[in-house]
Amino acid sequence: MMIRKIFYALSLLAVSILLASCAMQPPPKPLEFTPQAFQTGQYEGKVDNFQVILDASDSMDSDRQVKFLTAKNLVTAINQSLPADLKVNSGLRSFGHAPEQSKKTTELAYGMSGFNKSGFQQSLDGITKAGGSSPLAAAIEEAGKNLKGASGSSALIIVSDGIKMDAAPAAMKKVKAELGDRVCAYTVQVGTSAEGQKILGEIAQAGVCGFATTDAALTSQSSLGNFVEKALLAKKAPAPPKPAPAPKPAPAPCPDEDGDGVCGAADKCPNTLPGAVIDEKGCAIKYTLNIEFDFDKADIRPQYHEELAKAAAFVKRYPKAKFLVAGHTDSQGDEQYNKELSKRRAISVIAYLAKNMGTNTAQLYPRGYGEARPVTSNKTAEGRQQNRRVEIVCCVVIPPEE
Repeated sequence: MMIRKIFYALSLLAVSILLASCAMQPPPKPLEFTPQAFQTGQYEGKVDNFQVILDASDSMDSDRQVKFLTAKNLVTAINQSLPADLKVNSGLRSFGHAPEQSKKTTELAYGMSGFNKSGFQQSLDGITKAGGSSPLAAAIEEAGKNLKGASGSSALIIVSDGIKMDAAPAAMKKVKAELGDRVCAYTVQVGTSAEGQKILGEIAQAGVCGFATTDAALTSQSSLGNFVEKALLAKKAPAPPKPAPAPKPAPAPCPDEDGDGVCGAADKCPNTLPGAVIDEKGCAIKYTLNIEFDFDKADIRPQYHEELAKAAAFVKRYPKAKFLVAGHTDSQGDEQYNKELSKRRAISVIAYLAKNMGTNTAQLYPRGYGEARPVTSNKTAEGRQQNRRVEIVCCVVIPPEE
């Protein structure tokens, strides 16, 4: 009798310890997932359409809806990872349901329509009750009808625990037979059921070009990002480089008879001496002395002394340059005589500059051009006066004496 009482007491103690141990364990929590935010402008759809199938059956409702909330957390993270500018058609389908959520076996909560992050998330947030049967096969067949009517390729992403869904692999084979390479299936097992792992693996295998994974395998940001990219995204090809601008056409040949670098109608002085420093009009930078001489004389009149001082300053401004001192006459008289007279006048100017202004004569080269280079008409007295001149031209290649 005593032994029986002791055994009974120990049994009560063991049960109490077991109950206390269970009470101390924290309640299970749904898994959390970190989105991998793919940047806009860098990705495009790997497929033209995708549909997510969310399990809302009664097996997802156990343990305070831990599996159901885990599944919703995962789909939320997938949605948040996708770039906002993704140009694909998308859909969200659920199946099972508690009666207060929906009386339908399976229901398309969003789409099929152009992907919109906020619209997709709002539809997902609206699925709040799990607790119905497990008709994944019906959900797959209805999804196949949606994708069959869409153009291009499609991805089917199934988030489920896989429990009590034996008919689902055959349904996937049927959809695959109808769509062929146009559809790939990806399954994510929520929970650790061996039965569910087997069923979801067979569904992915029936889809041929997808794969099966688990919720626990996607909890890191990088693993979730890899899943999203493999199933739904492709890196955009870099934009081709802009073509090089067409080469500018070669400029038209430039007539430059005197070789001073100023061509065509822009050259206002087409007979510039070689080596002369020119302005933008093609004219040599020079100092012109308008000096009148007595008939058959080369003497310099006193009224021109101030002008000659300016000429001396012009020469001294360029101490290393050579200057052509060019004498000219009007057209009256013998041509040869005028040439000799113009040179005497040039020599007279050089002599005056050297004697009175200290100009370095080694810089000055006298030449006489007679009546050959008038600056205006010789038909008037005023014109002839302008042509009787001496010019000091800077930095030219000194022409040989004639």
